[in-house]
Amino acid sequence: MKYKIEYEHEYKDFEDVWNIEKHYLNPVTIASIEQVIEWENKNHHIHIFIRDTSKQKIVGEITILPLSKEQFDRFMRNQLEDTEINANTLLKYENNKSYYLLFSAIAIAPNYRNEKIILSLLLEGLKSKLDMFCSNGIKFLNMCAEGQTSDGQKFIESFLNLKFKKYNNEGYKLYSFDNQKQFNKWLKILPKYIERYNNNLK
Repeated sequence: MKYKIEYEHEYKDFEDVWNIEKHYLNPVTIASIEQVIEWENKNHHIHIFIRDTSKQKIVGEITILPLSKEQFDRFMRNQLEDTEINANTLLKYENNKSYYLLFSAIAIAPNYRNEKIILSLLLEGLKSKLDMFCSNGIKFLNMCAEGQTSDGQKFIESFLNLKFKKYNNEGYKLYSFDNQKQFNKWLKILPKYIERYNNNLK
């Protein structure tokens, strides 16, 4: 298989991801490689990568961060950026606990954007990760995201079903669900979104 989903990562993988994100995002809003590795060492369930096995490099990624209620509220009040979360403040998943979820990033390398299978694999990886959380009794009370680009906003609205809430201080869109019920509803229909997207690949 040319592309594969990976949940275990090495230093070079994070270099690849940083180089992908810099093509789309304001550099000041991108976590440094060192910071992301700190996250990984604290909680290794936050990254989903797609590897091009023929070139041995990461070509797509999703980053999801667990938040406390306080962190979620601060994020939605424009008082917290994901780059401000460090190894001390990043939460670590514990079975049968509840969290809020920050969909921090999704990006595909510019020269792979036409390879639609990569988004399909990212979505499959996201579903597998969320299924794993659920099987361990982990619940999410809400999810939020920041849309910096038009493509990012389209993904958030089309695949995540998040609702636009406000603009942040930099003029980017902030999204969240209204409540846990909406998150649970989205989680149930996510496989249908993936199936519909995959059908369009045929």
